[in-house]
Amino acid sequence: MTEAEMTLLDHIQELRQRLFRVVIAIIVTTIAASLVVDYIVAWLVKPLGGAIVVALSPTEAPMTYFKIALALGFGASLPYILYQIYAFIAPGLFAHERKTFLLGLPAVLIFFILGALFTLQILVPVSMPVLMGFFGTVITPTYSLEKYLGFVTTLVLWMGLLFQTPLVIYAIALFGVVTPQQLRKGWRVVVFVAAIFAAVVTPTTDPITMLLVTGPFIALYWFGILLAGLAAKQRARRIEAREAELKADS
Repeated sequence: MTEAEMTLLDHIQELRQRLFRVVIAIIVTTIAASLVVDYIVAWLVKPLGGAIVVALSPTEAPMTYFKIALALGFGASLPYILYQIYAFIAPGLFAHERKTFLLGLPAVLIFFILGALFTLQILVPVSMPVLMGFFGTVITPTYSLEKYLGFVTTLVLWMGLLFQTPLVIYAIALFGVVTPQQLRKGWRVVVFVAAIFAAVVTPTTDPITMLLVTGPFIALYWFGILLAGLAAKQRARRIEAREAELKADS
């Protein structure tokens, strides 16, 4: 049955089937992820350097365990979820829209993963010793498991979004909102904004940690400018092709 022949009921039925597949995928991957939660938590608490991690209530440890398993399961099944979304909406898209979707979503995932890895491998290991150094001779650092992991996941989320900067710049340049020349002229403003962003997002105000956020943001911005140049050329070719079509029709 073609897209034009499908009724509203057919669309609802297809949506229900795809949602069911998504739920099953999340359940299966969450169960599989539950087998490695202990290893993941052990890896995440390594930056604490042996500081004590405690559960402050009887339910904190099991609830945190299942939250991590669910997060890992969702992350593992995300490519399949995105495929189900694409398969559902693809019949209603134009060819160039399908191409953009197929190229854009993997790029978003890749850049988010890069941001997450940067956070877990560099930012957290560098910032935690600084945080733990405050009143180091007066107090013994002891952390709630839930709050510490919440702190880490918040940083992962922010840096994952920050690493989308080149893709955002490419998109707005493709729509003609900005040009590469305008982006190059505004680099000073970007440095200022990056410094403010680093001061808000990072847990410390030491120059090393702030540089670890500001530096990648500036590098991503300049990479975005390169992508903006590519987007400008693509936009120019589309405009030329459209004008040629109009002339041919007239």
